[in-house]
Parts: sequence; structure tokens; C-alpha cells
Amino acid sequence: MAGMSGTSSGSKDALELMLSRLHHRGPESKWTYYGEVVALGCCVLPSEAHRSGRTHSQMADTVAVIDGHLYSEDGMQLPEADLLVSLYSRFGPRFVERLDGDFALCLATDSELILARDAVGLRPLFYGFKDGAVCFASEAKALCPVVDDIKEFPPGYIYTSSEGFLRYTPWVDAVPGFDSPEQAAKVLARLVEEAVQKRMADNVAEGVLLSGGLDSSIIACVAKECKPDIKAFTVSVEGGEDLPLARDMARYLGMEHHVHMYTESDVIEVLSRVIYHLESFEEDNVHGAVANFFASRLAARHTNCVLSGEGADEFLGGYHEQLRRAKDEKEVARLMDELIAVAYNTGLQRLDRMMAAHSLEFRTPFLDQRVTNFCLKVPTSWKVYGAERIGKWLLRRAFSDRLPKHIAWQTKRPFASGAGSSKFMRAMALKQVSDEEFMACQQTEEGLRLHSAEELYYYRIFKENFAHPALPHLVAKWDPFKHDFHT
Repeated sequence: MAGMSGTSSGSKDALELMLSRLHHRGPESKWTYYGEVVALGCCVLPSEAHRSGRTHSQMADTVAVIDGHLYSEDGMQLPEADLLVSLYSRFGPRFVERLDGDFALCLATDSELILARDAVGLRPLFYGFKDGAVCFASEAKALCPVVDDIKEFPPGYIYTSSEGFLRYTPWVDAVPGFDSPEQAAKVLARLVEEAVQKRMADNVAEGVLLSGGLDSSIIACVAKECKPDIKAFTVSVEGGEDLPLARDMARYLGMEHHVHMYTESDVIEVLSRVIYHLESFEEDNVHGAVANFFASRLAARHTNCVLSGEGADEFLGGYHEQLRRAKDEKEVARLMDELIAVAYNTGLQRLDRMMAAHSLEFRTPFLDQRVTNFCLKVPTSWKVYGAERIGKWLLRRAFSDRLPKHIAWQTKRPFASGAGSSKFMRAMALKQVSDEEFMACQQTEEGLRLHSAEELYYYRIFKENFAHPALPHLVAKWDPFKHDFHT
């Protein structure tokens, strides 16, 4: 999760300024490269510093930086950045199509600059132009002092200085077929196991974020089999619904379990910092980010790298309340497609930014490419099942014999709701902004619609952090039943 930035102008001052705003993404060390026309750099996390070629590489006239992880069947013979340079020498710009993993990257030669982002968008990337030169960085805040207009680099695209933006076809590995839900459940269980094993092969991940929900419980279960002494981390407010389940799961697995309880005053204390790192004022995003912030802070006290259950909802039919309200299976399928399409601006943005705020590396087995490729082939009716529209039904079937029944078949709760923060955050915001005040101010000064008094409160904090006029337009707002998604 290195913070990376660069510019085709070759400006040392611009690069240093951008990197200074990304220090939290890699406080262990900083690497820079200045070529004839390009300046590149990255800041490195403690968990990544021990491996040469992991985050940056230089071979002859080719240099590369990467935020993310790459995997291969042979256990990754080359570190990530070295692998980029090697593949480019063999395949040219199309090397991106051969990557298996989550990434935002830059590769440059004396005559070419290449940027790319993985198809899901797990790793962030932003860009802008100044006097004809492209500038890029892992977070938008790094570009604020450098360019006037800032845009989010789209997932699944490659940019080259010679051809501009092009969508690429990502690497697709064949996944086993299936003829029945029973067969599909067995395949899914095996693919998730392999995804966890792949992300633990280097023995860097020492913890799991355990909310007590289905997804994190499955990851904890498989991770415990790979590493018996792996730790679990849970955060909650007093009376949070997820905490008893997390404790049940940790006891069931015999895991070392660390719990942090936070209060309304704790949220007030960190809220501005959360919004600064999140780069958003959308209320649901802020709710989840607060819980993620405390979870990341807790985990960072014990390890440099954790596993997360993020991604299963989008690909396997979570978000029970929204999907249950869909009028038919066609609408369920549409909603699921949209959830996948905007994941990088919702759950993945919260996860990435709050982990980065605490210089903590994270890995997401459910977003393994073999897992997601398989999920896209599974009938929607096996994900959201029956008249009751049971969410993640196939995933529950896949692991029902390895989890306590009340864990495997529990009702989905949003992370912030299960942790207990969303309810009192709404009440907290209403102490600052009344409904009457919101009715008189339902749009931002940039013309963006606000959904609630609470969102107006977060927007005001956002503006205190960011004066740059482009940043509010990067905030994603999505309502699955109003078809209202924009950035």
C-alpha cells in the first residue's frame, strides 16, 4: 500500500510536495527517481520495506512504482515492481493485461509514461494536468497544490503518454465449472481458501479485522487454519450488535482477540481527521470510515498487515435490505452490477483510506481475481436465494459446516450499524445542524445535492479540510433505488 506520485514534467518540487502529503501511506522510507522528463516516487510501509523490488524498481532506462499486490501460481518469483519492469520488457504496454492482483501503478521509460489501475479499483489513483504535463498521486489531497483540476483514474484503464486512456481486458484465469449449487459451494470454498493462502504465503499478515459478520468470520476461520497464532481485531460502541458475534467467533476459533470500545466523544475527537483521510462527506461513507478508523488504529498497535472480508457483499449478494426491496430478479442483478461498479467509491475507499491513515497494509481475499471471476458466473438466484431473498446464500452454504450456525445464517448489517456508530453519529450531527438549517441549504456551493442535515455537517468539516474546488466533485453519492450515482 505504498503512496505513489509522479509527474511527466520532471519537476522535483512538484514530486516532493505530493509525496509530503502521502507520508502516512508509507512512513518507513521514501524513494524518488528523476529522469530526463519524468519524476516518480513512493513512500513505503514498514511491512513492505524489507523486500527489494516490492514497491519500486529501476532496470536500465525503465522505472516502476506500484501500490498493491501481484500474485502468481509459482508464488511470485519476482517482487511486484520488478515484475512490472520484466513484463514490460516482454510485452510492452499490454503487460497490464497479464497482472493478477490489486494495483495502481506507474511505469516510465525515456519515451513513455504508463499509468494503470486494477479492474475493481481497490487501489486508488488520481491525476491532473499542468501545462501539458500529467501529474498523479494515490490520494487527491496530494494533487491539490499542484494542479487545478483533479480527476479519479478509472478502474480497468491504462493511460499511456502516446495513446491516452484505453480500457484494457484484465487477466482472466479459468475457474472450475459447476452444475448445481452444491458443486458451486464447494468450488467457492476452495477458491476462498486458496485466496487466503495466497495472501498469507509471505507470512506478513498477522491479523484479521473481525466484525462478527459472515464475511470476516469466514476469513478469520480460513486464516486461523493457515496461521494458528493469527490475531483478531474488533471495534464497537457499548451495545453494538456485532460485538457478541465477534466474541463468539473468536472463542470458537481460539483466537487472540483484541477489542476496542469507542464512544461519541471519541468520534467527535477524530471526525475531522477521518474526513480528511477519507476525502468524502457522503454520510454512509463517513459512518463506515469512523468504524474502520478505530479498527485500523487498534490493529496497527499489534501488526503491520491485516486481512479483511471486504468485497463479498458486492460479488455474492450482500446488502440484504436493498436487495430484498428489489421488485424482481432482474433488478437484483442490476443492483448487484451497480454495487460492483461503485465499490471503489464506497467500501473499498473507506477501507483503503483508514488503513492508510494508520500506515497499515491490508489484503482482501474475496477480491482475488479467481474468486471474483467465479462469482460473476454464479446465477444471481444462488446468491440472493428464495422468496425471502437470503443474501449471500451460496457463501453461507460454502462455509456453513465450518462456522457456528448463528454466525453462518445471521442477517447482514452494515459495518457502521453493527459496530453501533451510525445511530449516535446521526444524533451527534443533528446537534450541530438542524433539519430547518438543512432545508435552507440542500446544495453545496459547488451545486452538489446533499441528502440530510448530517451530510451537511460532514460537508462543512470537509470544506475546512479542503479548499480546492475540484475535491467536492470527486465525492461519490449513490442511491440504488433512485439510480443516482455521480462523482
